[in-house]
Amino acid sequence: MVRLLLWLLALTAATTAPAAPAGPGAYKIGGVAVDVVAASPVAARAAAYRLAERRAWPQLWARITGNPATAAPRLADGAIEALVAGVEIEREQFSLTRYIGRLAIVFDRDRASGVLGGEGGQAPPMLLLPVQIDGAGIRTVYQTRTPWAAAWARFRDGASALDYVVPAASAGDNVVLTSFQARRHDRTLWRSVLARFKVADVLTAEVKLDRAWPGGPVAATAIARHGPDAVELGRLTLRTASPAGVEAMLDEAVRQVDAIYLRALQGGQLQVEKGLTFELAPVVGSAPLIGEAATVSMAGSDADVVTPDAKAWAATEAELKAVPGVTGVTLAHLVLGGTSHIVIRYDTSAAALAYALDQRGWRLAPAPTGVLLRRKVAGDPAVLPPPNAADLDKAEVIAEPDSDPLAPPRAVAPRRAPPPRPIDLTPPARATTN
Repeated sequence: MVRLLLWLLALTAATTAPAAPAGPGAYKIGGVAVDVVAASPVAARAAAYRLAERRAWPQLWARITGNPATAAPRLADGAIEALVAGVEIEREQFSLTRYIGRLAIVFDRDRASGVLGGEGGQAPPMLLLPVQIDGAGIRTVYQTRTPWAAAWARFRDGASALDYVVPAASAGDNVVLTSFQARRHDRTLWRSVLARFKVADVLTAEVKLDRAWPGGPVAATAIARHGPDAVELGRLTLRTASPAGVEAMLDEAVRQVDAIYLRALQGGQLQVEKGLTFELAPVVGSAPLIGEAATVSMAGSDADVVTPDAKAWAATEAELKAVPGVTGVTLAHLVLGGTSHIVIRYDTSAAALAYALDQRGWRLAPAPTGVLLRRKVAGDPAVLPPPNAADLDKAEVIAEPDSDPLAPPRAVAPRRAPPPRPIDLTPPARATTN
């Protein structure tokens, strides 16, 4: 009787507790329906999970690569399970021998990418700037919580093949990510912004809301842009009869803008501009072996520099790149109106770099936080040029202090070792006892 009661309760119970969001949903396949019968509830659930993973794999293949699901590689259940990061339960019902459910399979991005092989042109992480324009033409990004930014926040858990990076909208983010920055073409500042958020490119999604009258119809014009030049990839127009439908209208606009970006990705239009991102060159140096010629390896010098504004930094960067021996300048941290941190890469010695900078009016001076690159001021000691090969050859000839430098060198008789001492071979006397 108790067994029958438990079976009835389990059969009529339904669980609808969604799991925690898994972030961007490019590798999350939801709504996978399963219906499995097994010897026990545990066995039925395990079999249902394997079946859901097997059904989700072709869907992931189709989403990422853009190819038909039927063209997905045939993988064993164990190989598919190795790609899965977790299983989310959207809804489930079970009895003593049966499991009915709707599951979401979350694949691990790194492991799945290795199997997918980059087909379909997988996009690297991209910074998202949702710019909203009101009827007065005021443009807002993250300075206030706009309905457009809220729609993109809701979409972060949706199914998209692009990896959108949405900032936390902190005070520092709001200073950098302005509507003016979204249309700024300065590559130097863009490199600093992309390095701050560890992304490879930027996507600007604009929407302009036009209200016919207070409480009346609302029209939304959305534009998908890409790159630091905000190149337009496509646009769309939606309309709702009242302000109550604005949220649903913007959700649909986000889905359509994402579709524009996806088509551009598959068409090869989301190409990362060369030189837009940078990697810090390693500071390496190896001493030559004894007897080998000294060679100079690529090195880097960290320094702080005052950057009152973007124009001043651009001028400083141009001057540094023109210094002989300097191969590049990397902006590691930009602070407009303050002190930024840079790495000067060079293919010469540190002494030669200091001398070349001094000749151009710059000085690497010690500072409480490290090294400060500043302009030369009156009273700075002169930086001597580094010795060249001829100077080193002259320094190798050293004469005795009391000798005549014009006299030929004297022959010095080699020192003889003292003659060996004779060895006494007489055996020692034995002790006698009385």
